[in-house]
Amino acid sequence: MSSKEIVSFKEFEDLLIKATNTANEGITISAMDQPDRPLVFVNDGFERLTGYSKEDVIGKNCRFLQGKETDEAPVEILRKAIKVGEQATVELLNYKKDGTPFWNRLSITPLKDKKGNTTHYVGVQSDITELRETQKNLKAANKDLEQFQERINFELEEARRVQNFILPTSFPKTEKIRFASIFEPMDQIGGDFYDIIEIDKGIYGILIADVTGHGIQAALLTFMTSFAFKNTALQNASPAKVVSATNEKLYNKMPRGSFITMFYAVYNSNDKVLTFTQAGHPEGYLIRSDSKEVITLTSQSPLVGAFSSESVNYTESNIQLKAGDKVILYTDAILEVWNSNDVMMNKEDFTSFLIKNSDRPIAHLLESIKLFGLSYSGQKSFKDDFTMVGFEVTG
Repeated sequence: MSSKEIVSFKEFEDLLIKATNTANEGITISAMDQPDRPLVFVNDGFERLTGYSKEDVIGKNCRFLQGKETDEAPVEILRKAIKVGEQATVELLNYKKDGTPFWNRLSITPLKDKKGNTTHYVGVQSDITELRETQKNLKAANKDLEQFQERINFELEEARRVQNFILPTSFPKTEKIRFASIFEPMDQIGGDFYDIIEIDKGIYGILIADVTGHGIQAALLTFMTSFAFKNTALQNASPAKVVSATNEKLYNKMPRGSFITMFYAVYNSNDKVLTFTQAGHPEGYLIRSDSKEVITLTSQSPLVGAFSSESVNYTESNIQLKAGDKVILYTDAILEVWNSNDVMMNKEDFTSFLIKNSDRPIAHLLESIKLFGLSYSGQKSFKDDFTMVGFEVTG
């Protein structure tokens, strides 16, 4: 072998050691053919990582990095890999020379001779303490988030139960009218609600309302609106006066930007007159099955809760009903449905459907309307609260 070749090899060896020493990771080489498998090389990165000098560790097994909190499981993985001459990567708690613990991602790779015997192991060590701490904090944050979500879900469920308390559990019993309703909130609690009350003998109030938003805030507004409405409605048979009084009670007590739409009707079964106030709410429909006719019910009054009583005026309209007539009130979910071609259902399609199904009993009619809307959209549920209430004049 020439001197030039020897110099070249030494230059290469020096270059390799220099490159190894510039690495941030700790790099070690252990001899497998010597008693206790001692370290025969450590780079500068190992010294920086552990605080141990080369003089401290050369000739020793690197188990000195282990301590009282080192888990035995990753150590056993290393032992088994070394026993069969395989590569392994583990994360374990090690200790620096000054006793400071650090998380070590240790990868060991065997070096074999021409006969396949393992002569050395190269170890690459990375300090992942900061990463483990970040993972720990993230796990704790996720746990806190899960607990927060559980608490929110619990509060939503409790609010939903309370909200259900304001919805009618049964309808007034009478041979002259048959009532029906559907209530399917988008969230656990929604902004829609309705009520059916008996004001006097043979006189009934039918309310449907939609509060802005969803969730707990919407639930609180539904509570406020329901109580404000009911306290007035039981004392007064004029829809306009009831809605006006409700507005007066709610104005300046609602969050900024919040409002309610309402459709409130009073039906006197003694003379079959329906009187109603439409306050920013979608129009109602009167369906006459004998003449296959749909009549819109409108009075075009303003929103509730958004303006002072001095600045708004609520009006009412009335219409004579007859046996067989059906009245339906609804929130906007049924008309704000889009099909797969991004075409929104129009009122002509809706009224045509009402005429075609006008002979159905009121409960079946409401259910058919719901299925019609879902079929049009191709979805299994509506994107907003779905609420309908209606009645049929039976006598």
